[in-house]
Amino acid sequence: MHLPVKATIATLAVLLLITLSLTRLAPVNDDAEQQSSTDQKIGSQPALTITYKPIHSPDDIEALTPPLIKPVAYTRVSTLAALEVSTKKQKFFDMILPAVLISKQRLQAKRIKLAEISAMPTPDAAAQAWLQKQFKLYKAKDSTQLKSKLADHPTSIILAQAALETGWGTSRFFLEGNNIFGVWSFNAKEPRMRASQTREGKPIYVKRYSSLIEAVDDYFVTIARGGPYREFRKARTQTQDALELIKYLNYYSEIGDEYVQRLRSIITRNKMLRFDSYQLQTADAI
Repeated sequence: MHLPVKATIATLAVLLLITLSLTRLAPVNDDAEQQSSTDQKIGSQPALTITYKPIHSPDDIEALTPPLIKPVAYTRVSTLAALEVSTKKQKFFDMILPAVLISKQRLQAKRIKLAEISAMPTPDAAAQAWLQKQFKLYKAKDSTQLKSKLADHPTSIILAQAALETGWGTSRFFLEGNNIFGVWSFNAKEPRMRASQTREGKPIYVKRYSSLIEAVDDYFVTIARGGPYREFRKARTQTQDALELIKYLNYYSEIGDEYVQRLRSIITRNKMLRFDSYQLQTADAI
């Protein structure tokens, strides 16, 4: 039996609307065209619209517009090795800084939520569930310890570590896995890639990330959970002086104090303390 023409057209229209809705909900992949999402507004924190896009060449990297930085999340990166040194460094900052600032704002949102829950006479089930999830993620015993682990530190330190760990955006881990900080993987079920070197005859793996933001988010988790960074976490609650704080990152690398000296050199030679005052351009400011 054939449907009437009007009914057929109406059916096709409905199917088209459903298809378009599903397309908008599709997850971002490395080769996707530019897409946007909005982080949920929490408390008094302004809403943030994030633009997701891949980098196929250095020309795809959007230039910074200080002091308010556009929230761009790169899902795929491109080598900067062929660029002249000063241009390479600027492109590196253009590429990494938005992800750092977005991740820092997400931490701030968690701190706001933690404060709101702590102020509740009796936290409800949803609040308790959120707390338990954060306790597990950050290896915190209680809300006081979680507050300390959710703290952040100067942007200049994070950018300097990113530059050092990726060779200014040229390392294989960075180019193939968006791995900015050389974070290892010990879980065969998570996205990861094998390193060329071994440790005591065993293969080494590092994590793969879907975007640069995800890599920075995981960096903050690593700093929060790691025993070797206990003194660093304590120090950042007492000062935000980047050149003072880096002294407590000697355990981040096997080269110890030499790692600290390299960070100091990168920060001072490239005048990176200026980045500590940069903020994200929020939806309210556009």
